Amino acid sequence: MPRPRFERLKKEKRERILEAAAKGFASAGFEQTSMNQILEEAGISKGAAYYYFDDKADLYATTVHHYLTTLVNTFDLSVDALTVDNFWPRLGELYLSQFRNSYEQPWVFGVIRSASHVSPDVLASSDLAGYVTYFQDAIVALLQKGQELGLIRTDLPQTLLSQLFMAVDEAADQWFLANWDDLNPEQIELIAEQVFDSLKRLIQQPS
Repeated sequence: MPRPRFERLKKEKRERILEAAAKGFASAGFEQTSMNQILEEAGISKGAAYYYFDDKADLYATTVHHYLTTLVNTFDLSVDALTVDNFWPRLGELYLSQFRNSYEQPWVFGVIRSASHVSPDVLASSDLAGYVTYFQDAIVALLQKGQELGLIRTDLPQTLLSQLFMAVDEAADQWFLANWDDLNPEQIELIAEQVFDSLKRLIQQPS
């Protein structure tokens, strides 16, 4: 996590640094993005950067944490509040919200999703492993709740079901990231709705 000096910066400067980092990491990934590229985009010196962060992994973790917190605060992940009537509408809204919140800032979607491709060593050193586990556990909890409600299929092992769900979700994410610049918000919304419908048909209880 960043040093206290970073937190004492003016909000505008913090946002400028994090936005530059997010754009770089979202575009090329952690490994291929250089600290110098980010610093040039943010307009700060290398000396100043290490005044705020221990290293690139620290900057990366700070960036993901910042945008992930912003995203999570926009929707409710309360599993206990799910019922037979609201289960699918809530899940659909949850899935679509990640795209709607990224129309104006597509790098937000990209930098958060990039965490799933970071090496275990970087995850451990940057304290990001907890975030990846958090979302994986959230998916498992949602599937379990759906099974309790009789809405999610039980004819497959739960571990396989969750892995299938995450694999399709990951494939869709990669496609969106590769084609985002060629799509308008209406197209993104439509395709995201179709992807969610495919995910629903994959995991729902057969009739």
